[in-house]
Amino acid sequence: MKHCPFKQARYLLSTLEDVPLFRSKNGAILPEIALAGRSNVGKSSLLNHLLHRKKLAKVSAEPGKTYTINYFDVDDQLIIVDLPGFGYAKRPDEIKALWSTAIDHYLEKRSSLALVLLLIDSRRLPTEEDIALAKWAHHHQKPLLLIFTKSDTIKESDRAKNLEKTLKHIPTKHVLHYSIKDSKSRHNLITQVNQLLYG
Repeated sequence: MKHCPFKQARYLLSTLEDVPLFRSKNGAILPEIALAGRSNVGKSSLLNHLLHRKKLAKVSAEPGKTYTINYFDVDDQLIIVDLPGFGYAKRPDEIKALWSTAIDHYLEKRSSLALVLLLIDSRRLPTEEDIALAKWAHHHQKPLLLIFTKSDTIKESDRAKNLEKTLKHIPTKHVLHYSIKDSKSRHNLITQVNQLLYG
């Protein structure tokens, strides 16, 4: 069975423009995993934790710091695509529109997109953007893994309540609680990604 070990990762590029499909050394098109969620949900922290690289993705206390679509190669087997966060923090309307258009274009046109990781803060309920993205993935038959971030910052009982409420809006059987303080979270995410990508 094919398996990505998540041992080596490297930054490729950042852009809002179309880019050619990425290929492995033997010419095969690499599957892409889109990392999505609202601003300040912890995408960069999760990405660095998952890929064992402290500064591969820039982490900021200020929401909306991901200005572009960022591409990362993992083991020459797959591409992780870090999308700008929903909400976009305090950014001019024209910038918000540019980001929104670029994200929509990527999701609609990227034939190599194989999996969507939708991140939601464990302490929050899903936004309209979260729900819309989940509906899009279901409509286009794209596998979606719902990841509740910052799971160490909330009591287990409250986390369970938020999960129950969230699943009413985003029904899925693929759910994972994630904390960058827990090494098991990384292992569990890698296992889930491999199962969803390769069966």
